[in-house]
Amino acid sequence: MRKALIKLHLWLGLVVGLLWALQGLTGAALVFHREMDRQAAGAVAPGPMASLDRLVSEAEARTASRVTMIGIADRPGDILNVHYDDGGPRQLQVEAATGRPLRERSNDPATPFEGSGWRWVYLLHESLLLHDRGETLIGVSGLLLFSTVLSGLWLGFPRRRQWRKALDWRGWKSIRAKLFGWHRLAGITAGFLLLVTVPAGAWMVFAKALRPALAAVVPHELPFKPAALGELGAVIAPQQALSQAQARFPGAAFVRLTMPTATAPVYAVRLRQPDETRAWSGVTTVTIDARSGATLHVYDALTAPLSNRLADAAFSVHSGEIGGLVGRLLVMLAGLSLPALYVTGIWAWWQRTRRKRAAAPALRPAAELA
Repeated sequence: MRKALIKLHLWLGLVVGLLWALQGLTGAALVFHREMDRQAAGAVAPGPMASLDRLVSEAEARTASRVTMIGIADRPGDILNVHYDDGGPRQLQVEAATGRPLRERSNDPATPFEGSGWRWVYLLHESLLLHDRGETLIGVSGLLLFSTVLSGLWLGFPRRRQWRKALDWRGWKSIRAKLFGWHRLAGITAGFLLLVTVPAGAWMVFAKALRPALAAVVPHELPFKPAALGELGAVIAPQQALSQAQARFPGAAFVRLTMPTATAPVYAVRLRQPDETRAWSGVTTVTIDARSGATLHVYDALTAPLSNRLADAAFSVHSGEIGGLVGRLLVMLAGLSLPALYVTGIWAWWQRTRRKRAAAPALRPAAELA
């Protein structure tokens, strides 16, 4: 069994390892990407958020397009991302207090030079820029990575009274010993964290398909699905929908508001309550009929079934936000461990293969070499 696991661990690393290394690098880069993206936006005026009616109206006048969603860019909430479609998904960033435009960019950039380099890195990490098919590929690779980390921990975990020998790099004399030692050390130190963060990322990929199956076996609240209309007609103002949602949760902060369409004739107002696990993008949601203003559904992230609360925490676990600054730093280091594991593993395999090939002629019978 051990020999089979070693071969499986090796070949999964050789075949999928480069993808895991890319995932680790992009994931590590994204841990603090919102803070770095904010620096590029420049100074922002303080103050309470302006009326959504005004913000949406001004954005639609500026872009000559219909706004589809408006929400905060990060936890401070003083920068808003206004989403619209102009032959492709685009984003206008505005100052929350005044509506002053800050920058306009593609929300689905094909290159990192189309005005949103961090968005390009995010899409590369999430789907390899291949949208739904890419997300599925990333989800499957995450499951394979989980099994590889698990097998690696089992294979590399030092036996009793061998910890000092296994982790003392001063005893690693040859290149092979150094490569194996650093590969083992990186795997042990980062492996247990990867066993938590990797499944959380895979869940986010497959959540839509898995939720109905989960609800069939345990209490689980499924996302609300509004009935479609042939034509939307007149609707209430977005600020009225936000005020109505905030009246339901007075202490909650605004996260985002999705505008109504004929296929989904509702305002979906997302809020963050103080005790939610997500650091900034809470999941408490109030769904309001866009025509009548009636509240159709309320999802309270704090009183939802346990399975929902665990699922809601997946993003915070995957990004490290659930552990504050320390958690984010640990996730960043765990991400960087993946390219380190790939390089040391490939290098060690190449060294071993080259040594075997060099020794092969000496092992053949003399008659065969003649």
